[in-house]
Amino acid sequence: MTREIDILVVEPGKNPRPARAPDTLEAFQQIVGGPIEAGCYLPQRVMLICNGEGKHKKLMPNRENPTDKGDFIAGTFLLCSFEGEHFASLSAAQRREFEAYFALPGGDSAL
Repeated sequence: MTREIDILVVEPGKNPRPARAPDTLEAFQQIVGGPIEAGCYLPQRVMLICNGEGKHKKLMPNRENPTDKGDFIAGTFLLCSFEGEHFASLSAAQRREFEAYFALPGGDSAL
């Protein structure tokens, strides 16, 4: 049986939403709409996972890249925690911090 983890899903033009997803490559690819790119490490042991071809496919700009000001993340992305080389559920504190960090200001566009 596949283990499920608690994540945040961040779609263009929407506030982040908590979700539960199978801890599988296929599930993450379905959420982001293509091949995943993992490696944007954020504070509190949080990882940002996005579509590795998002810009090439001209997916809608979503949020500014928190690790590279002036760059942006294209398309839907997700946030999860990690333990060693394994993905893990976000804690309540992690979820609250990143729901606030990626919230849309007053419902305006993300960029």
